[in-house]
Amino acid sequence: MPSLHEVSPLIAWMVSAMGLLAAALLVWFGLRWRRGRRTWGLPLIAALLVLAASLALKLASRAAQDKADRAQAMTRPLSPQEQAVWSIVQTRCQACHSDHATVMPWAAYGLSLDDMGDVERNAAAIQLQVVQLQAMPMRNTTQMTPQEREVIARWYAERATSAHGTKGD
Repeated sequence: MPSLHEVSPLIAWMVSAMGLLAAALLVWFGLRWRRGRRTWGLPLIAALLVLAASLALKLASRAAQDKADRAQAMTRPLSPQEQAVWSIVQTRCQACHSDHATVMPWAAYGLSLDDMGDVERNAAAIQLQVVQLQAMPMRNTTQMTPQEREVIARWYAERATSAHGTKGD
């Protein structure tokens, strides 16, 4: 089942299509009321509806393809430190922050941590919420230990220094 943040463009396009359909009905009834007017706008509105539906399908397929591409890109082996962080994320975070979350029907706040690429893309937010504020896991429901927070802090610090090229020779 796709997550809410992947389906939201599809929902937006469907709502737009329903609005266009309502507008088409209003135009049709309005033109029908004023006999003698041609209903040339109806084919245009129908074409717009078809266009909206095709765009919605294209966006949905693009989201699925992007997810498949990300999964394929994450085939590289993880370092021991990354493995430790990934293990913590799986144990302490994925109950709420996953496309297959067990605590919520969808990924909380739209933040899905289903692979290490997701973790790396959200590293700054994880550092802030988990290490600095210690606000996550919320009310520490998954009992994250101070040692696990320290593992994440070291991973983030090493990641930040290697990104800036200031790591020792």
